[in-house]
Amino acid sequence: MPTRNNDTIFVKELISNINANLHVAQLARVVFLSEDKSRANVQPLALNYSGSKRALLMNVPVGKASQQFIRVGSVVSVLFLDRALANWDGSNQDFTLSSKRMHDLNDAIITEVFT
Repeated sequence: MPTRNNDTIFVKELISNINANLHVAQLARVVFLSEDKSRANVQPLALNYSGSKRALLMNVPVGKASQQFIRVGSVVSVLFLDRALANWDGSNQDFTLSSKRMHDLNDAIITEVFT
C-alpha cells in the first residue's frame, strides 16, 4: 500500500505544480494608463501565499470596449493568452510566434473593467 500512496502523493503534487504555473485570469488594479488608454500597468489584487504583493504586469493591452471605461484605480480582469503575443502588432494580421510559451504573465490582456 505505501507504493500506491506515494504514487497518489506524486500525482497530486504534480497537478498542484502545473496549476501554480498556469496563468488564466486575475483581478488587478490599474496603476498607470497610457494617454490613449490602449496600454496599462496593473497590480494583481490577490496576494501571494506569503502575503506579499504579486509583481506588476506592465504595458498590458486594453481591449477597445474597455478603453472607454478604464481609469487609474479601476479594477479590471486580466486574461493570459494561450500563445505568446510578442510579435502581434495590434492589427488583424496573422503573426508568427516568438516562443512556445503558453499562459504566460507576459501575454496579458485587459478584457473587462469592473470599477
